[in-house]
Amino acid sequence: MMRWVAIGALCLALLFAGVSSYLVWRNGHLREDLDATTRRLRVAERQADDARQTADVLSAHIKRMQEDRRTYDADLRRLREQEGYHAPLSDFLGDVFDRL
Repeated sequence: MMRWVAIGALCLALLFAGVSSYLVWRNGHLREDLDATTRRLRVAERQADDARQTADVLSAHIKRMQEDRRTYDADLRRLREQEGYHAPLSDFLGDVFDRL
């Protein structure tokens, strides 16, 4: 009877050793998957930050261009008022208008 108990205990020990080695192996693969996913997440976050910075820069450029456009429109209105709206522009003012 003692022999059967010893064989049973040995089989249980081998079973536990096999299960624990499988769990260690699976844990290693899951850890590798987690590391790869973490790296991909960091890259995606950096790309999102770059996109936000690009959007901020583009917004600033658009705002500056709108301000320039308003300034040019005001200058053009002022020039038209000086020369008269329907009167032809002088050569100097025509060149200025062409440059705008």
